[in-house]
This record gives sequence, structure tokens and C-alpha cells, in this order.
Amino acid sequence: MNGTILIGVEDDGGVYRPFQEEDRDYIDTKVANWLQDSIYPLPTHLVKHYFNENGILVIEVNEGYDKPYYLREKGPKPAGVYKRVGRSIRKVNEDEILRMIMSSKNYIYENDISEEQNLSFDSLKKAFNQNGMLLRERNMVSLGIKNTQNVFTNLGFILSDQSDVTVKIAEYDNDRNFKLKKQFTGSLIDLFHNVKEQADRFNDVSAKIDFRSFKRKEIVSYPGASLREMILNAFVHADFFIRSNIKIEFFADKCIITSPGGIFNASMEEIMKGKQTYRNHKLVNIFDKLGLIENFGTGIPRTLDAYKKEERQPIFEATENFFYVTLPNLNYVSSDQINDQINDQINDQINELDLKILNIIYTYPGIKVSEIQKELFASDFEVSENKIRNSIKRKIRGYINYKGSKKTGGYYMND
Repeated sequence: MNGTILIGVEDDGGVYRPFQEEDRDYIDTKVANWLQDSIYPLPTHLVKHYFNENGILVIEVNEGYDKPYYLREKGPKPAGVYKRVGRSIRKVNEDEILRMIMSSKNYIYENDISEEQNLSFDSLKKAFNQNGMLLRERNMVSLGIKNTQNVFTNLGFILSDQSDVTVKIAEYDNDRNFKLKKQFTGSLIDLFHNVKEQADRFNDVSAKIDFRSFKRKEIVSYPGASLREMILNAFVHADFFIRSNIKIEFFADKCIITSPGGIFNASMEEIMKGKQTYRNHKLVNIFDKLGLIENFGTGIPRTLDAYKKEERQPIFEATENFFYVTLPNLNYVSSDQINDQINDQINDQINELDLKILNIIYTYPGIKVSEIQKELFASDFEVSENKIRNSIKRKIRGYINYKGSKKTGGYYMND
């Protein structure tokens, strides 16, 4: 990220006249010496300073790739490294300094040597066997599970049975109290299957009546492949160097998926436009070989496509250390919507006969039970009046109402 500093400007944007009287050669030399003596690594090739036509000192700063740049007298520690956040400047912490160093040296977590070398791969071998492949010693190197010195890598560790990667799943009630709280740990392959299975249990299906066709319309809380794709993204794009957990939280109105690690080598705008970046290339390759990834880089587009006709849309947010996905629950009805939508709720027991009765009442407002029976008979439904009354009383009464006296009245659809 580049920036420009202007010196000699009033708060209102006007020229600060006393600055015009300063010795420009002296200021120019002072800035050059300050850059040379105060900051390390030397940023002279990144900083350009000059006086513009209005006599304002302009300092143009380009982004460097030898981060962190720090105050020489303080050293590469929080006291000497600063970061601009919005309009403010703050000291960075030790973790941020470490990540700067790793980034500048092109450190790749999955390629580094694992601290744990006593590893087994029963879960991974089973997954390979299920896909008609064998996991042998020789292809562990080509996959990146071992390096060329036959030493297990961090990729091998997170795929091993000894992996300490943890995923937390929680479900909350309307008051955000825990209804369920689970934690899964182990090989990333088992983790994905276990987490997806648990998450699928929260992906409820409701049914509503489409009054244009008098057919059930099933509505999935998290449509299409959205839930699976966002969980998969959290796994393969996580920054496992950050000692934090993947979290999947189900609230009444939404699901929030949090994964450690911000966007890798891209901006949010670029990601939303389809740019593909991979923090864990080799992990993505293995998930692909195991049939867990259908298409590279299509998680966000497929999720947006699943929600394209919906009023509520997914939200994607990123900080330096975390990536957040919020998926709206399409079956959520807020308290102020209940009265408006109560008639759209449907009992799972409603069958074809019940829908046919509703259709008849919709077509012939004010119709009586005996007349409904005749219309059903004409449609090859031979049912008794008692069965019709039972359907009205127990199943569809929320959709209709009776108007008039017992002799002259009949059934009407609710508005």
C-alpha cells in the first residue's frame, strides 16, 4: 500500500505560510539523513520527497517487501514497528512482526518441517483407498507430506492422525445461549467429513404452499452448495500458522464461519471479482484428488449464485488475521414477521388431498363441505365428508375461514 505525506498544509487544506520561509535545502537534507539513519532496512529507494509548485513538502512512500521496517534504535520489536490503521497509527505486536518477516521471506507453512515427526496416516490412507488410490511412501514426497529429505512437513502433520487442528461448532437459541457445543480434532480429512455431517443437521428444510400451483415449495436454510463450499473454503484457505480455531456458529437467523488468516495475496474486491489465490497449494491439491473440491476457486461464486434470488445475501469480511462468512438462514422468521407469515407455514403432514381441498376453496369461495366432496369426486378423489372436515379442522384451518351461518355460509381463503 502506497501513501503520500504533505508537510506545510493547514487543517483546512490551505498553505501554511510560515513553512514557506524555511530553508528548503536544509529540510531536504534533513529528510534524506533521517531516512538513512533512523529506519532499517534502508527505505531510500521507496521514498521520494520534493517541494511542489505551492512550496509544500511532498513525501511519497511506496510499499516495501523487506518488512518489517523499523526504527533503528528500537529494533524489530513492538516499540520500533508501527502500522497505519485508517487514520491512526499503532504499534504492532510480536505476532504481526513475525508474520511480516514470514511474508517477506515467502514463508509457506505447509512446506516447513513439522515439529512432530512420529506421525501415522490411517485416516488419510483410508480416504485414498476409498478413491481407488494408494498412499505410498514414494508419493508422500510428491504430495508434499514429506520433503525431499524424507522428513514430515506441516502439511503432513495437519493431515496425520496426530493433527491438533480444532474446529468448533455451536448452535445458539434466540437469546444466544448455547443449544449445542461441539469440538472436533484430528486429521483434516476426518475433520472435514465430521464437521460437514454435523453442519448438515442444522441445514433444515421447511415447506411452504405456493398458492399459484398449490404445491409444496421446499426451502433449505442454506441453499445450494453454499454451506458446504464455505466450510470447505475455511479448511483449505486457513492460515494454520495462526494458533486459532475454525469456528462454525449457527444462530437463529444466520450461520457465521470464521477461519484464521485473512485474504492471501489479494484484496476483497479482487476476490469478489473472481481472483483465485491459494495459501495452501498442496492441501488444495490433495483435497482435489480426494474428490472434495469440485472446481478450484468457485466457492464464493457458487455461494452467491445459490442466494442470487434472495433478499438476504451472504456477507464476506476479512481482517488481517481472520476471514468471516455470514450465510443468512432463509427459513428464519423474525418476531415482527410472524403475524405476516404465519399462514405460509405448512405442516409436513399436509398431503395431496389437503392441497386439493385448498385449491377448490380458492377457486370457489364460499363453498360448503358437500360441494367440496362433489368437486373432489370429479377429480377422482372419493372421500367422505368427515374426512374433508377432518382435513379442514386438523391441517388447513390456518389457511381458511368459515363465513356466514351454518345453512348459508361457506369456506374462504384467508387474505
